[in-house]
Amino acid sequence: MSSIHPARLDAPSPPRTETTPMAETPMDATPTAATPMQRVRRILRASGVRGLVSRVGLHLYRGVRPLLPSGAPVRIAGIPTAYDRKWGDRVVPAHWHGDPSEDIAEYETALLIGLRAHVKPGDRVVVVGGGIGVTATVAAQLVTASGRVDCYEGGREWARLVAITARRNGVADRLTVHHAIVARAIAVYGTAATSPVVPPAALPDCDVLELDCEGAEVDILQNMTIRPRVVLVETHGVYDAPTPLVRSLLEGLGYRVEDYGLAEPHLEVCEVSDIRVLAGVRVSGAA
Repeated sequence: MSSIHPARLDAPSPPRTETTPMAETPMDATPTAATPMQRVRRILRASGVRGLVSRVGLHLYRGVRPLLPSGAPVRIAGIPTAYDRKWGDRVVPAHWHGDPSEDIAEYETALLIGLRAHVKPGDRVVVVGGGIGVTATVAAQLVTASGRVDCYEGGREWARLVAITARRNGVADRLTVHHAIVARAIAVYGTAATSPVVPPAALPDCDVLELDCEGAEVDILQNMTIRPRVVLVETHGVYDAPTPLVRSLLEGLGYRVEDYGLAEPHLEVCEVSDIRVLAGVRVSGAA
C-alpha cells in the first residue's frame, strides 16, 4: 500500500484507496466497439438523464483538470506531494477529481513510525515501492544532507510522481528514483510491461531497507545478498506474503523481528488482507 490513488488505498490491489471511491466511470470506459450513441443509450437506460449528465461532466472535467491553475499541494501524512489542488475542485463532486484533492492525515502509519525509529543521519536507505513518494521523502529528510535514499518504483508515472514529491520537499539532491521493478511484478500500479527488472541480488548496500512491494517482499528476502542494519517490511498476505512467512524469513537471515502492527490501523482492509509492518533489526554478530 505504497501510494494514494482512487484505486490504491482502500484495497490491496489498485489502491492505494483512501480517496473517495468513484461512484461513476468515464463515458469512454464502455466497450470501444460501441458507437457514441449506443454508449449514451446504455447510460440513459442504466442511470437516466441525471446519470448521463453526471457522466459527461466527469469525463469533461477530468480532461480539463490538468490544465487548470493549481493551488497548494495536497499533503499526505504532513508531506506536500505531487498531487495538486485545482481551481474548480470545490465546485464539482469529489469523485470527479481523479487524484486526491484534500489533505490526508493518516497514511503508511506503521512504516513511517518504523522509519522514524530506525533511520539515522548519514544513513543510506533503499525503498522498494515508492508510490507517491511519502515514505521515501520522509527517509530522505531523516538521513539529512549527509545521507542518501534510492527508491525503486515499477510504475513509470508513479516514479515521476515520487521525483516531484521529493523536489517539493527539498530532498531531490539526496533521493534518487529508479523506474524499475525489483524481483518480479506483483500488483504494480501503472504499466509494468516495459519496466526494467532488478534482481534482489543487485540491490545496493544500505543501512535501512524498506519493502512495500505488494508481495514481492518474499522473493527479495529469499534472494537478496545485502544485510542492512534494519529491514522494514510491509507484509501482504493477500499476495502470498503472509506475516508469519515474512517473519520467519527475517529471522532466518539473522534479524530480531519487531511487529509494528497493521500498516494502516484505520483501514479494515489491512486486517482482512494481513497487511502489517515488521521491522527486522540485525542481531550483533549475525552474518
